[in-house]
Amino acid sequence: MFINAKGNQLETLNVVDALIENFPDMIHSVDEEGNIVYVNRTASALLGYTEQELGAMNIRQLYPPEILGAVEQGFREVKQSGAKTVESLFIAKDGTRIPVELRTIVIHDEQGGFARTFTVSRDMRQLKEMQEHLIHAGRLAAIGELAAGVVHDLNNPLTAIILSSTVISKTLEGSNVNAKDIREQLVAYCETVNESAAVMENLTTRLRDFSRGVKEQHVPVDLFVPVNDALFIMAHRIRNHNIKVVCPVVKGRHWIRGDRNQIQQIFLNLFSNACDAMANGPERGLSIKIEAETLDGVTYWNCAVSDTGEGVPPELQEKIFKSFFTTKPRGKGTGLGLSITRAILSEHNGQIRLASEPGNGSTFSLLFPQMEVARLD
Repeated sequence: MFINAKGNQLETLNVVDALIENFPDMIHSVDEEGNIVYVNRTASALLGYTEQELGAMNIRQLYPPEILGAVEQGFREVKQSGAKTVESLFIAKDGTRIPVELRTIVIHDEQGGFARTFTVSRDMRQLKEMQEHLIHAGRLAAIGELAAGVVHDLNNPLTAIILSSTVISKTLEGSNVNAKDIREQLVAYCETVNESAAVMENLTTRLRDFSRGVKEQHVPVDLFVPVNDALFIMAHRIRNHNIKVVCPVVKGRHWIRGDRNQIQQIFLNLFSNACDAMANGPERGLSIKIEAETLDGVTYWNCAVSDTGEGVPPELQEKIFKSFFTTKPRGKGTGLGLSITRAILSEHNGQIRLASEPGNGSTFSLLFPQMEVARLD
């Protein structure tokens, strides 16, 4: 407790009050019903409301409607545990959505019952912008790693188109060929050209969409789509490493709300790491499995990506999620893949877990909050 030399507690309280009022983070307190009973000046400046306006509001009015269920759950949990730290969203008076980190403790009355909360809310916009730059950097790095495989996959249909075109030219130059035969041959070669062109268009479209990476476009996403798009783009590396892929994920069953390109980047990062981890292994298998899981009252899709690679030593299992940390040889990795993966999952209110033993492969479990299919109507 801070006491000045004269023991003047009134002066001390004035100092503490001044510190709280001018603290760089938003500070607020709510009663058991969620009514706001205190805010500091920073809260007023951050949210665009006057202190009087905030004092007449319920804290639920500051959250987006789609996360109110999670807010209620968090309020119940903090009452039980006495403290909680979580990332969330506030809506300012002008409609601006502000990502915040909430650090909440419970203040009890003299009988030990709940009196009110005391919460410090940190504006995360600058940090989120830095994370977005990292995600973009990781996307560019992934595109660079994929370029060689894409060129190889384009060569096959391109070769078919060139050969078909050559044969068509030679056929048309001939003078002793029956017209009916020419027609049948031309139709067959044109079909080959069209099929090959479709393959090239599919590949380039997926890669183009991935490289654009539109920010904050959270829409209903079927996990089947980003998983299979990532496998399609990684097909060249998977073939080169002789990796057997087991992916019983079905279409239209596992729905979440999120950014499809960012989710695709998660799977590209994990599939790329799996290819590297299994490069020297005798048996090479990659499996993707999705199951429902309930954690702390929230229902998730647990998407498990497993490989038969060299595994991750226990002492490195937390370090590998840090930016620029890599176990790959110099020049072979950016050290951004897993840190970006965790950042994207955090943006989607998800989590990532790792289960691994050296020599026995790794399983990365990606937890995405489920979206009810009925909400798609």
